[in-house]
Amino acid sequence: MINATIKEGQFGFYDRYGEKKFAFLEEGQTLTIERQEADQYLCSVVSPSERCQNHGGYDGMLVLAYEENLDIVNMASVLFNGMRKYSH
Repeated sequence: MINATIKEGQFGFYDRYGEKKFAFLEEGQTLTIERQEADQYLCSVVSPSERCQNHGGYDGMLVLAYEENLDIVNMASVLFNGMRKYSH
């Protein structure tokens, strides 16, 4: 699974996938990358902030985001390295 967050300073409205609506995402918002769509990533929102929810966002909502707006992290490698660090 590949996770991403909205980069610092990249808050704003993002296209909701398959709808003619927008979603407000703020810096630090966690997303799960589902797949790449042309020059954007299709992402699902994970635990939306209160501000995101106030602007129509919800958990699992699909949005399109450009790579330059995202900090991409492979959570599997982070978890593996963390487990290795704490195993005896």
